[in-house]
Amino acid sequence: MARPRHLLVLAALALVVTVAAVAPAPARADDNGDVRITRSCTAGSTVGLRVRKRDGHLIRVDVDLRAARRGTAWLVTIVHERRVVLRATRRTGAGSRSLSMRIAIPDWPGRDTVTVRALGQRGEICRAVATLADAGGTD
Repeated sequence: MARPRHLLVLAALALVVTVAAVAPAPARADDNGDVRITRSCTAGSTVGLRVRKRDGHLIRVDVDLRAARRGTAWLVTIVHERRVVLRATRRTGAGSRSLSMRIAIPDWPGRDTVTVRALGQRGEICRAVATLADAGGTD
């Protein structure tokens, strides 16, 4: 009876090790305080997210999407601290596979987490999350 329980424990341990190895590393700020992250999407596209503080208590968010196909429409949502700050439909150019967006959002006290989600025409999903540690809000 102890043998099946032993196998279950080994299987659970193997699953934990596999998930830990596959989980993405957290985004880290570079020397300028910028956080840059690039993630693969579900069908061959990639999404890049750059978050950095700006003067005047603002955070600049740059989103770069490299689609697997030309002329693809994307529903892009940017969330800042669980609040939707942008939801827009954008299309890559007919001769291009790239899509770029830039917005400025308020810098709140403490750490700021920005999430970008993009949904492609054929159900492709992109997601990237970056956290800017104490980006100079009104502490």
